[in-house]
Amino acid sequence: MHDWFDHILYATRAQPEASAMLMEDRVITYGMLGDAIASCAERIAGLNLAPDALVAVCIENPIRHMAVSLALFRVGICAVSIEVSHRDTGLRYAAILGDNAARAVLGFGAVFIEVTEEWFALEATSTRHPLPAPFAGEARICRHSLTSGSTAAPKILDHSVGALGRSICSTVGFSNCGLVLCMPGLSSVFGFRIACGVLASRKTLCFASSPYQAIRMIELFGIDMLYAATEQLVALVRVARKTGAHLKSLRTTVVAGGIPTRALLEGAAVHLCKTIMCRYGTSELGVLAEAPASKVLDNPGLIGLVLPGFEMAAFGEDGHACAPGEMGIVKARVKPSPDRRDDLWTDHGDVGWVTAEGEVFVIGRTSDIKPADFASSATRAISPVYEIEHLVRLEWDAADAAALLVESATAPEIWIATVDCKDADAEALQHILRRRGIGGTVRLFPVAAIPRGAAGKIQRAQLQALMRASGT
Repeated sequence: MHDWFDHILYATRAQPEASAMLMEDRVITYGMLGDAIASCAERIAGLNLAPDALVAVCIENPIRHMAVSLALFRVGICAVSIEVSHRDTGLRYAAILGDNAARAVLGFGAVFIEVTEEWFALEATSTRHPLPAPFAGEARICRHSLTSGSTAAPKILDHSVGALGRSICSTVGFSNCGLVLCMPGLSSVFGFRIACGVLASRKTLCFASSPYQAIRMIELFGIDMLYAATEQLVALVRVARKTGAHLKSLRTTVVAGGIPTRALLEGAAVHLCKTIMCRYGTSELGVLAEAPASKVLDNPGLIGLVLPGFEMAAFGEDGHACAPGEMGIVKARVKPSPDRRDDLWTDHGDVGWVTAEGEVFVIGRTSDIKPADFASSATRAISPVYEIEHLVRLEWDAADAAALLVESATAPEIWIATVDCKDADAEALQHILRRRGIGGTVRLFPVAAIPRGAAGKIQRAQLQALMRASGT
């Protein structure tokens, strides 16, 4: 199940002159990547870490981050990618491999080891250390990831060799492209899976540090495939619209992580590319369902059709399995097979239903929807807060926005918090929302920042308290 890694190593030998990774104006060939993996692997072997050691990687440069992560897999050391903000993860590290920026924040104790330029030059390694055997055994834990997931509860996930291989296979699909831009960071398991899949497919993996740089790279280098989370796609559409960019090379955009709204998909089709694929998945299992944007737009609430190898179903609050088409909390698992044990159902924190044909519909997250709203199967309206938030960010160029539906004594109200949005007009926005079938009196609340969790999820209870305080 770790054939993906063997494919990467094969590519470093079979096509050493081909471009492996690209960022700004720096190109790393597959041959250079192979040398970097070998050099870093020898240095890691020289640390004499125990086989069950856990090593954290905190390197801002994604090219170097990727090389070190692959080297850790090569020597059979379990790894976790972290950012400088991840100081208190609850994990105990045998070593932290970081850059100079990470040293200023995480460089406490003897466990911090600075990864310098010399790590990536094979000939610079003065002492040769024998490399241990690479990971073997499907059940062995090879990687951890930090995530809050859809449930907004902080989690530490462990990934076995087999599970990581299966999730990478379910994530990738790069046969008809040459350059793939990966917007999700490598500290997310989603971004790491994409990066591994691109390299295993022997394509060129591209990184961008900002939406502006991403749009510029697509224009300059002719990138033909884009992977982005929902919030990142919103930012890219804003920049493309503002700059008037012509992204003629971009043929396919894949969006995942969040609920794709009509405002976002229509904006992406105009300013990025016509072909958009919506994907739905979890940190635990990878991509579970997918559907083209055209089908999503024709079927409000649809987020994809279940992929082969997985099962998805809705469950009631008491844990009973719902009938096809019945509203509940959406869960998923790997489809049982005779040669492996049944996996547990994973809770995504989303409310919706699954049809007998395998279509998955989501109306919102459990943290955003009142239990009474999804207890009745008659309530099938998608929560409009996501559409409102994307509309405000795209139509009025707000740096950030969040919405709440608030009951009042006279009529329902739509409270919208905006960040750096000087041109927003409540009356004009109310008119646009009514044309989209969203009723309610709009109230705008300028705020300094939207309260979000570690994974970017809006903290709506804190948001409501902030808006009430700013409105008094």
